[in-house]
Amino acid sequence: MNTHATPPAPWYKQPWLWFILAPLIAVFIYASFFMYIAVTTSDGIVKEDYYKVARGMNIDTSKAEAASRLGLEGALNFDTVTGDINLRLSGMLTSFPQTLSLNIIHPTHQKFDQILTLKSVDGKGIYSGSLSAGLIGKRYLSLSPADESWQLRQEIVPPYTELLSFTLTAQ
Repeated sequence: MNTHATPPAPWYKQPWLWFILAPLIAVFIYASFFMYIAVTTSDGIVKEDYYKVARGMNIDTSKAEAASRLGLEGALNFDTVTGDINLRLSGMLTSFPQTLSLNIIHPTHQKFDQILTLKSVDGKGIYSGSLSAGLIGKRYLSLSPADESWQLRQEIVPPYTELLSFTLTAQ
C-alpha cells in the first residue's frame, strides 16, 4: 500500500487561481492604458470659453456694425471640384485691402477649420484663393481684413453643388 500522497502543485500552477486572476489582470492593463490616453490627449474643444460663447455672453457686434456702416457685401463663389475661391467685395471703402482672411469654421471640431488668405486680383474688390481641403458638413464663414476692422459672416449648409455661390453680409 502506498502511504505517500502526492504533494499539491505550487500556488502559481493552480488553474483556478489563474481563472480568477486573468480578468482582474486584464482590467488593470486596460484601465492603465485608458488612463494614459485620457491624460495625454486633448479633448478637442473648439474654444476654451465655449460655454460663454454658446450662451451668447460674449457677443461683440462692433465688427459687424463697422461692415454695415461701410455697406460691405461679398459675393463668394466656391468651386468644390478644383477648390478655387473667388470673391467680389463691394462697399464704400476708400481702398480695398491687398489680402483678406477667410475663416471656414467647423461647428464642433477645430481640426476641420480652414484659415485662408484671399489675395486681391485687380485692387478693385476682386479676390481669389484656394481651399486647402474639401467642405463636408455645415460651416461658418468669416471674412475680415488683416487689421480686423470689420467682419462679414455667413453660415453654409450642405448639399454642396459643384459651384457654390452665396452672399456674405454683416450679421
